Amino acid sequence: MSTLEGRLHIYHILTESVRFVSISPLYVPASSGTRDNVYVTRSYDATSHFETVTDDVKDVWRRAMKAELELKKREELEIAD
Repeated sequence: MSTLEGRLHIYHILTESVRFVSISPLYVPASSGTRDNVYVTRSYDATSHFETVTDDVKDVWRRAMKAELELKKREELEIAD
């Protein structure tokens, strides 16, 4: 077996093990929620990242509160002995 054939064999083994198990639909809200005060996020899949989820939460907050979400680092509390 040549070096190229060996590499192709390994590539074939790796690509055969990577298959889609299922396809799930992703949903988006039908409305912004401002009319009925029901604020819904988009659906998430296994590849959703923290940044994407954070953007969605900020979007829901903006629609519901009509203001930007401000996140600040809390000051550390001193614990008395």
